Amino acid sequence: MKNLSERALLVNIKISQWSARKYDKTVSHEIEKTHNAHDAGRFNKNLIKEEELSAIKKVASATRTLLYDNSLPWGDNGDRLLPTSNYFEFLNQFSKYKEDFNSKVDLFIRAYPSLKEEAKARLNGMFREQDYPSHSDMKRKFSMDMTFMPISNISDFRLNVDQEEVDNIKSNIEAEIYQRISDATKNIWSRIRDAVQHMVEKLKEHDAVFRDSLVNNIEDLIETLPRLNFTGDRDISNVIENMKDLIVDPDDLRHDTRLRKQKADQAEAILSTVGAFLNC
Repeated sequence: MKNLSERALLVNIKISQWSARKYDKTVSHEIEKTHNAHDAGRFNKNLIKEEELSAIKKVASATRTLLYDNSLPWGDNGDRLLPTSNYFEFLNQFSKYKEDFNSKVDLFIRAYPSLKEEAKARLNGMFREQDYPSHSDMKRKFSMDMTFMPISNISDFRLNVDQEEVDNIKSNIEAEIYQRISDATKNIWSRIRDAVQHMVEKLKEHDAVFRDSLVNNIEDLIETLPRLNFTGDRDISNVIENMKDLIVDPDDLRHDTRLRKQKADQAEAILSTVGAFLNC
């Protein structure tokens, strides 16, 4: 694709967290000795109660979901393709998640001394002072950062080898880029298929119980996918437009059997279209 470097960039999120777990070699050997076992396993201590870090882990997990929802697959090193049309929306949302992450970390850091004292009583003979980072070191155990990288322009590719080999390398790179673009586009189709197929299954199931998310998930895709459609694929745009017909009050779907059938048929028609593009 021409001007790909102007339409998208590569993004990655790096999140560091303290695991609060430590392998205890002494206890592991004691367990093996008690059971007359060998190479039976590794005993890991919970240095801090798991729930004390759950709030931080929850934000970290939500941030990774944010990345996947707002970008497309690209490389195998964790880099994701972020269309420039979704850059500012994604950056704004990420900033809020990072602020929440740092806030949760600050709360933990302030509680760390008392949590460490609690661990002395809880772990008893298994407590080891050296297992615990200092207060200043603990702060460096947590971080959340985002990195951006431009997508190289193949037309600017230069290498100090003969022109025939350069042309061959450029051809291989170009083929790989087109394959990645194809995979990214199929990811959009797959997201549509998964949400619409779930709606078809629920609406066709007699007396099915479903949550408002059945419709809300479709709404979220209608809002997000146009920003991810970095190739300007008209077929994707048309399907997204058709998906708007599926947006109705979930309560109406629960109580109006005729409406349920109508929306199920519309969703099934969309699903058929999506299937054709995924199978081509």
